[in-house]
Amino acid sequence: MAVNYDREKQELTRRNFVSLSGWGIAGIATLGAAGVFGRFFWPNVQYGPPSKFTIGKASGYTDGVKQNIADQKVTIVKHGSQLGAISMVCQHLGCTVAASATGFDCPCHGSKYDDMGNVTHGPAQIALYWFDISLTPSGDLEVDKSKKNDPGHYYNIV
Repeated sequence: MAVNYDREKQELTRRNFVSLSGWGIAGIATLGAAGVFGRFFWPNVQYGPPSKFTIGKASGYTDGVKQNIADQKVTIVKHGSQLGAISMVCQHLGCTVAASATGFDCPCHGSKYDDMGNVTHGPAQIALYWFDISLTPSGDLEVDKSKKNDPGHYYNIV
């Protein structure tokens, strides 16, 4: 038995309008949700500075003077024939500390550190990290921020 269905004569009734509107809204909502969930397949990666970076030759540093490398948040200190790389990140809440005459001061919450990075006044409870320094094959010095040490960890200049 064949059904004679004539599309031209079908009217848009209220029932058909509500049904089509519902399907349209559901389709738009599904596409929107797929877009939101699909975003997780392409993560928003933000690359930071590398953990290893070169700081030049040892002769470029003056004895007793703190040299700040701002983009790496590290201060290089030379004492005689030794070089140290001290983190400039406060151990309280991660603010960048500033070098002072007595050591380092955190501008955010008032923590103070001595020249070796030891805490002299809180709220910070942990000393500033010291990083490894090594010699590259080209003769430059390289700081490795992935290797954290206790205060006073120097690299001996040969």
